[in-house]
Amino acid sequence: MSDNVTETLQFNCTTCPSECLLTVEVERSADGAVVEVRSVTGNSCPRGDKFAHQELTCPMRVLTTTVAVSGGDEVLLPVRTAEAIPLELHAQAMDLIRGLEVKAPIRMSDVVLPNLLDTGTDLIASMDIDPV
Repeated sequence: MSDNVTETLQFNCTTCPSECLLTVEVERSADGAVVEVRSVTGNSCPRGDKFAHQELTCPMRVLTTTVAVSGGDEVLLPVRTAEAIPLELHAQAMDLIRGLEVKAPIRMSDVVLPNLLDTGTDLIASMDIDPV
């Protein structure tokens, strides 16, 4: 006999401005892990179904933060990942990013750190910084 539990969740899809309210039925194991996403309703487009599955099995987010700058007209450079990375990697990524320092000049979209944590996603600059 299975110790799995079926649960109904509600959350908003954030993939487009419609922000559909999704109702998702999931099966969880005794330790709380999602075993299966059984159904997704409330989505007005296919992206909602994909978002619900992703959110419950491997949530992804774009990481935004700042990096120290040397020799620039600003002391901090806003940066972000070019694509979303697994949410579970954010703390590890921040530990790595905290030790970075970039040298001016730097231009928006310049790669600050390629292939962050072997995710295939680069950390990129979010603004221009000129040298002093």
